Amino acid sequence: MTQNPDLVNSPIESAPAIRRMFNTIAPTYDRLNHLLSLGRDIRWRKKAIALLRDKQGGRFLDLACGSGDLSLEALSLHPSRIVATDFAENMLDVFRRKLSGLSPGIPVDLVAADVHALPFPSSDFDVAMVAFGIRNFADRLGSLREMHRVLKPGGKVLILELTTPAAPLIRQGYLLYGRFFLPMIGRLVSGHSGAYNYLPESIEQFPENDQFLRLMTSAGFSSVRAISLSFGTATIFLGSKA
Repeated sequence: MTQNPDLVNSPIESAPAIRRMFNTIAPTYDRLNHLLSLGRDIRWRKKAIALLRDKQGGRFLDLACGSGDLSLEALSLHPSRIVATDFAENMLDVFRRKLSGLSPGIPVDLVAADVHALPFPSSDFDVAMVAFGIRNFADRLGSLREMHRVLKPGGKVLILELTTPAAPLIRQGYLLYGRFFLPMIGRLVSGHSGAYNYLPESIEQFPENDQFLRLMTSAGFSSVRAISLSFGTATIFLGSKA
C-alpha cells in the first residue's frame, strides 16, 4: 500500500533547520512549554508515564528528549536505565544541567543521536517514548520502524504529541490561538522569530489520530490506540511490539 507522503514525512522544515531552531530556543524551551500550554504539558507527561507502569524497572529509550522532562517523570517507575537521545546538543546541555542538580547515580545516559538511525542494537529496550517530537521528524514512518527495531518483544511505544482538536468550535479557537497568539508570545519570550510560527504549522500538518495509528501499524506495531487529552489539544499514542 502506498503511503500518503504528508503522513510519512514532516513537510515543513529540513532536519538541519529544525536542529538549528531547537538549539537556538533551548534556553527558554521549558518556560515557553509551560506558558504556552498553561501548565498542561506537566499533567500530560504524568498521565503518559502512568500508562507504562507495567514496564516498571525496565530499560527506557527517550527519543527527541529535549530538556529531559519526560525522562525525569519516568524516573518514578524506577527504570534500570533511561537512555535519552536528541540531535540538538543545546537541548542535551539543558538536560545535563538538570541532572547535575539531582542525587548522584541517577540511571540516565544522554546520547546525541538521530532517531532515523539509532546507534542501538535490536531488541534492546522495554519502552521507546517521544514527547512533542515526532511531528518534527523528517521521516515519521522510518522513525517508527527504528523504534520498533530497538524494542524487545512485548515492548511498548508511547508517543505524546500536540494535535488539533476535532470538535469544530474548539478547533477554531485552538487554531486562532496557534496562528496568532502563540507566535507573538513565543517571540517575546524566546526572541526567535521563526520557531513559534513553525510550531502551529507543524501541529496543523500532523496526521489525524486514525491516520497516525495506521502509520504505527505500518511500522509493525500492534494493539495501537490513541488517548485524547484536553479536548484533543494533545494525544497519547500507544502500541506494542509482538
